[in-house]
Order: sequence, then structure tokens, then C-alpha cells
Amino acid sequence: MFSIYTIVAFFLMYMGILFITAYRVEKRDIHNKIASSSWIYALSLTIYCTAWTYYGGVGKAVNSGLVFLAVYLGPTLIIFLWPIILKKLIRIKNLYKITSIADVISARYDKSRTVGAIVSIAALIGTVPYISIQLKSLITSINILTIKDFEPIDKNIFLTSDTVGILIVSLMIFFTIIFGLRKVDPTERHQGIMVMVAIESVIKLFAIIIVGIFVTYVLFDGLGDIFQKANENDLYNRISAHDNSSTYANWITVLILSMFAVMFLPRQFHVSVVENSNEEHIYKAMWVFPLYLFLITFFTIPIAIGGVLSNDSKDLIDFYVLTLPILNDNHLITLIAFIGGFSASTSMIMITSMTMSVMISNYLLLPLIDNYKRLNFLKKQILPLRWIVVACFIFSGYLFYIFVIKNYLLVDVGLISFAAILQFVPALLGGLFWKDANKNGAIIGMLAGFIIWFFTLIIPQFVNTNWLNATILKDGLLGIWFLKPHELFALRGYDMLTNSLIWSMFFNIGCFIFFSIFTQRTEEEKKVSDDFVDILEFKERFEVTQELKSHIELKKKLQIYKKVLSDYFESAKIDGMLDDIIHELHFEDKKTLNIIELAKFHGQVERTLSGTIGAASAHSVMEKSYAFKHEEAKELSAAYADILSKMKVTPKEFNEKINFYEEKEKMLLKHSSQLQEKITQLDKEITARKIAQKEIKDLNDTLEKKVEERTLELQNSMEKLERTQEHLIESEKLASLGGLVAGVAHEINTPVGLSLTGITHFSDITQRLKKEYEAENLSEDEFKEYINVAYNLAKTIRLNLEKTAQLVKSFKQVAVDQSVEEKREFLLLEYINEVILSLHNKIKQTHIKLKVNCPADLKILSYPGDISQILTNLIINSLMHGFNQKDEGFIAIGAVENENEIVLTFEDSGKGIKEQNMKKIYEPFFTTNREGGGTGLGLNIIHNLVTKKLNGTIVCESQPLKGAKFIITLPKEQ
Repeated sequence: MFSIYTIVAFFLMYMGILFITAYRVEKRDIHNKIASSSWIYALSLTIYCTAWTYYGGVGKAVNSGLVFLAVYLGPTLIIFLWPIILKKLIRIKNLYKITSIADVISARYDKSRTVGAIVSIAALIGTVPYISIQLKSLITSINILTIKDFEPIDKNIFLTSDTVGILIVSLMIFFTIIFGLRKVDPTERHQGIMVMVAIESVIKLFAIIIVGIFVTYVLFDGLGDIFQKANENDLYNRISAHDNSSTYANWITVLILSMFAVMFLPRQFHVSVVENSNEEHIYKAMWVFPLYLFLITFFTIPIAIGGVLSNDSKDLIDFYVLTLPILNDNHLITLIAFIGGFSASTSMIMITSMTMSVMISNYLLLPLIDNYKRLNFLKKQILPLRWIVVACFIFSGYLFYIFVIKNYLLVDVGLISFAAILQFVPALLGGLFWKDANKNGAIIGMLAGFIIWFFTLIIPQFVNTNWLNATILKDGLLGIWFLKPHELFALRGYDMLTNSLIWSMFFNIGCFIFFSIFTQRTEEEKKVSDDFVDILEFKERFEVTQELKSHIELKKKLQIYKKVLSDYFESAKIDGMLDDIIHELHFEDKKTLNIIELAKFHGQVERTLSGTIGAASAHSVMEKSYAFKHEEAKELSAAYADILSKMKVTPKEFNEKINFYEEKEKMLLKHSSQLQEKITQLDKEITARKIAQKEIKDLNDTLEKKVEERTLELQNSMEKLERTQEHLIESEKLASLGGLVAGVAHEINTPVGLSLTGITHFSDITQRLKKEYEAENLSEDEFKEYINVAYNLAKTIRLNLEKTAQLVKSFKQVAVDQSVEEKREFLLLEYINEVILSLHNKIKQTHIKLKVNCPADLKILSYPGDISQILTNLIINSLMHGFNQKDEGFIAIGAVENENEIVLTFEDSGKGIKEQNMKKIYEPFFTTNREGGGTGLGLNIIHNLVTKKLNGTIVCESQPLKGAKFIITLPKEQ
């Protein structure tokens, strides 16, 4: 699909861009705003997701189903302990200038080079397989892109599948050196390479998501389609039958391994602890990291199923991410998939190689150099030595790939490396939380665990590659039946990884605890164990205030320390380091030091040196240098003893007193801080009070003027509101009158039409009779028939015209009453009927019946127009809001006379009014049917007319679904 030269060129261009980015960050990001970002820190932790996640997770899903998820559930579960474990390690790193996981373990256990060497060797053997699977993914992916049926696409090219491996190894060595090993002091943060790791983390995430979307929604019709086809092809049963590793024990094993691998793999320790600039960044990482794991594994199952459905071959199941786009001849997606896998591998190889070079040089090469004087010249060549170590380390991974794991699944090899790193966990966690843990327990425990790991996991790989005879698997070591690597001590029924985990942890933890309990700690271990266990509560060390004799010449001591450091650094570098220490300890103006000041200076030099050669090596060098003489050590002990004797306390009591005064000082500082806060608060209150007083004074000065202006504004507003209200009421009246006109017009139309029809018919028969008469053809019977018809027509016309006259009269009366505010005496029943008649057109369109119960002789002296407006609004309001269009029901209007008042009642059987709306019904513009044309003014106008103009009262009684009732009380005479 692609030429090998195209791939190599692309590789070089990609790495060149990353290098330029890293270089510019280191040079231009002077204040470390970019590199020290919490986002960079959180994303750098995702270096945990290497090629075995990007490629190998799919292969593991095909072979073992969902067991691959345990690799990511483990880290997700352990993150809740990061604020404790990682915080401790970060603070220890800052205190002891830690550069690697070997440093932290050796520093805890007597600053022992032996401990550091064991950790370094174990890490070396454990991570070489891990490097090999990254190289395998790179080499295999390039071969997939450039070789067809294992034959070069262009047979004349120089680079083939046999040479691409060497090329990749050479390039990775080169880029690791220029990215991560340009400085001799690894405690100096590598801002550029951390930004590069974060960028590659984003690239591989987007790449796997793009491939997942391509497989799911382009090759198939979504997740449902993929899972349906998998079920139709019986893939789920085939996967579960293919491998029995997804047992409960295997799940727990992978969970445990991944929980600790995410913190203690050399590369993970480096990015999470050594490169940390702010321990508060841990909290962002706690949600970014698991979210990243979720996203990067989201499409693993769909891609695995898609790969199996598209290709039955089991040769490249690890590389379905790459082969699926190739099979569908999509060059763009193929290239994106390759870039993602490339990013997943390169950052891991570089960080791991960089970290391992520091560990190997500090704990394997430097002790060797110290023991052979002829090699002392190499002490100043630490950086070139680390370059050589990187080259050998990466090349060892390549050899392991060629000869051991070429045909193994990526994830299976990765888990073997996880199991190796697990051997550090008891000693490391024990050292962080158990003060009695000591060097003997750590050494014996790690050795025991590492031997079991090697025997149960590595020996079987040598057998599979025919390096060892297979009889060791069948008959056991030396023919001893219970020393079979896969069934150690006759433990059967578990997979190889679980078997190894059980026995390695059993012997590791058992030996660690046993020998820590039954052997003694050194004084150095006791001191360091307090720092490690109590680091989260770390307090400033006790400062001796007693005057001590300053008799040690600083200049002479500086010459001694320069001589010690000259084995490792150039003269200019040494001067800068010592000047920094003097400035940090505020010794610029001192020519002589007392014994305690010298002890501080000596400790600071050792910590600075440990940043380059490791804590154990630095401690060993400083011990052998005799920079702090035996007599000076005695003097230091005597000084502290003299202090204790003068205080008449034992060391234990002295420590208790220190703790007491420290707690007292804390309380005083806290109290002082609280007082300061109160003073600040009082100052703010006083300032605020002064501002308020000034504002009150200014307000009083202008108060009268403001009151007058405000009063005038309110009067104008009230007048405007009153005019607006009058206008609205008038508009509502006109709207009612308009509706009345329309209704009456519709009612008049029928009798007038019938009258017109009758007259026309009468005219026609009269004309015909006239013609008959003139022709002398008119008979007596015809004339009698004409008389009868004429009488009936005249009667009908008279009745219709009387009805029309009545309607006009009613309309005229109601219309006049509504438009002219004239008080008169009228019969209430007749007037109610006239109002109802004027609304007959609206009422007949519904299924609502009207009932009127009023004495025929009941008279009232009032404003008939207002009574008409009230009744009209009540009837229309009831029809509009009380009933739906097809509802049946009734409206009842009643009136009774009580002494000097008339009680008018209006009741319907409709929906009623909700309780929460009862207080709002008389408010202007409140309506429950605005979309149906309601204005919200009907009841407001009624309330104003009744209470203000007619001097009456109105009360509403209603319950939902039980109708509404209005009781209006009016004076009989107004």
C-alpha cells in the first residue's frame, strides 16, 4: 500500500515535528506555564496506554473476551488512593531528590546500593519484554503497510522487512537521546518531552476513535448491526470456548497487576512522580485519566468483532485496527491508524529507556566504576554512559522480540512485565506505611518474589522458543514434580499468570514481613522511615537556637566538597551547585560554620549529588569522602547531648517537648491568622460604614428634591394608568357592543328573510290572479283559495316583522344602555332576558342551557348599561373558560330582593377555577385561555363596576370540576 521510503520519511518528519515542539517549549516556556499545566500532567499519565492498548487490546478481546477490560478497571479503582500514595512519593521525591523507582526504594532502606541494584536488575529484566512488544507493534505495522504476502512491493528496494527492525531500533535510540538525555541531572524536569507525551496521547486517542467510527458506521451499520452479526455468527461462544483465561481468578490477577503497574512501572513512576511540578495536579488526573481509558477502549469490542467478521485469519488479530482499513482500501484511515499506533509506542519506548538508563547507570555501572579505580575517569562521562545504556536496552528489547515473543499476543507479554513490577510493591508500600520495615526484609522479599516470577513466567517462554528442554514443564525442575512452572507446589486449576502472582506474592510478602520483624533497623533507616511514613505531616525540623562555636572554616570544606564533586562534574558546574547551596542555606556572609550548620551543608550536598547519581550512590560517595569527619560526627552528637543535658530531658522527652511546642506554635499561628482576618473584616466594615454615612448625608441633602420629583413621577404614572384603564374598559365595552351588533344582525337576518320571501310569494300570486281576472278566467274557487293563501302569508309576515321589531327594540335598549351612562328604574327580569336575547347567537352555538330565576316585578334603580356589561361579561367568560366546545351544561342567573339590596347570582356547571388561580381572577390581563382569544379584562371590569361604580360587592365560590358561582350584592337604589 505504501513504499518503505514513504513510511520512513513520514516517521522522520513526524518525530522532527515533535522534537521541534519539545525544543521550543523548553526554550520559550520560561515560566513553565505550558509544561507545568495540570492538563499536561494528566495526559502524560496516559502513557500507560501503549501499543498493547492500541493494538493488543483488540487481540485480547478476540482471544479472551472482556478480560482485557480488567487492565483498565484496575487503574480506575486505584486512583482513589492517589492523593495518599502519589502525594507521599512526590514529597519524598522533593525531599530526597528522587530520580527513579530504584532511588525511592533504596533511599527508604538504608540508602542501600544493593537494594537499588536489585530493583534496577528486576526492572531491566521485567521491562525488556515490554519494550519488545512496542518494537513488535512498530515493525509489524510497517511491514503490514509495505509488504504484500510477505514479499516487498518493490523488489528492488534496499529496505525490506529484515532491515526495518534495525532501522526502527536505531531511530528510537537516536530520538530517545535527543529528547530525554541531553541533561546529566535527571531531577531537572523534562518539560519538552512531557508536552510531547501529552500530544501523542491526544493523537492516539483521536486515531483509535476515528478507526472505531470507521469500522462501526462505515463498514457496518452501527453498534447494533455489529453485535447482531456477531450473534448470528456465534462469535460470543467461539471467543469463550477459544480461551479459558477469563475466569474469576484471572480477572482478579489482571486487576491487581494493573492497579500497581499504573503507578510503579518505571515510565509511570517517572511521569507521575519525578516530572510532577505540583501535587495538586493529582486531583485533575483522577478524573481525566479514567475518562481517557473509557474513551480509548470504547471501540475495542466493535473493532475486534469487525475484524473477525471481515477476516477469519488469526495471524494478525492484534492489528485489526490497521488491517481493517487496508482491507477496505481506505488509505487515509490506514495512515491515521498507523500514526496512532506509532504514537502509542514511541513515547513509551523513550520514557522507559530514559528512566532505565538512569537506574542502570546509578545502581549498576557507578558501583562498578567506584570499585575499579581504572574506571574512575568514567564518572564524568555519566551522560555518554547513559546513551550507551539506552542503545543496549532498546536493542535488547529488539533481540527479545526476534528470539522470544515474535509470535505472542502483545497483551500477554505486557502482563508478564506487570508481574515483574509487582515484586517492588510490598517493599515500596511497606516502606511508605510501616516504620519497622527494613532493608533485610526488602532485599529477601524482592529476591524471593523475583525468582518465582522468573521461574513461572520467563522459563516457559524459553521453553517455547526451544532454548530449554520441555521436560521442565512436564516433570518439574530437576524432575521434582511440585516444581513445575505452570503448577508450582502442585497448585492446579489456575492460568500461568495467576499461579505466578499467588506464589511470588506469598514468598515476597512473607519474607518481607518476617525478616523485617526479626532483624534490626539501622539508625539511618529509623531516621528515613519517619520521613517516609510521616511525610504528609512533615514539619520543619527542630532548629537549635543555642549558641555554638563557629570554628569550621567554610572555605576549606568547600575545597573538600569540590574535590568530591569533581569526579562527576566540571569545575564551572560545581561552583554553581555550591553557590546555590550557600544561597539556599543563607551562608553568604559566613566564613566559619558551627557543627550543626556543617551538618546541614553536608546533607544538602548529598541531596544535590543524589539527583545525578541516585540517593544510594550519593550517600556512599559522601561516606567514603570523609568530608564529614569522624571527629565532627562526635562533635555533632556531643552538641545535641549537651543540649539535652542542659534541658534535663531524655531524647524521647525532648521529642515530645518539640512536638508540644510545635503544636503550640501552630495554635498561636492559627489564632494570629484568625485575629488578622477579624481585623481585616473590621477594617472593611469601618470603610463600608464611612461610605454609607457619606451616602446618607448626600441623600439627605437631596432628599426633598428627590421626593418631589418622585411624587410628580408617581402622579403622572397614576394618571397615565387611570387613562389606560379607562381606555381598556371602553375598548372592552366597544368590543362587547361589536359582538352584540354581530349577534343581533345574525338574529334579525332570519325573520327579515322569511318576511321578504312571504311578500315575494304574495306579490307573485296577486299578479297571477290579476291576469286571470282580466282574462275573465277567474273562478270562484280560485278566488277563495287566493283569499286563504293571502291571509296565511299576511299572518306569517306580521309575526316575523314583530319578532324583528322586538329584536331591534332589545338591541336598541341594550346598546343605548351600554353607550349612555344614565341611571333609570327598570324591571330586572325583562332586562336580563333582553341581554340574553342579544347574546342568543353565541349561546346557540353551544350545548349550554340558560336558566333565569327572577321575580317578574323586581325593579331596580341603577345603571342598566353596567348591569348589561356585567351579565354579558359573565356569560361570555363562562362560555369561553368554563366549558369545552362540545360540553353540555347550564348557566343559571338568579335575583332576590333583601330589604334595601338585591342579590344577583350567576352560576355555571363548568370546569370551575383552580385554587391557585382564585386570588388572581380579578387581576387585569390574567387569563387561562389567551390562545382562545381571552384578554384577561372581563372579570377585572366586572369587579371595578360592581365595587366602585355600583357600590356593591362580588364574591366568587368555585372548586375544580364543580363549576363557579358569583354572588353580586347591589343597593336597591343608587
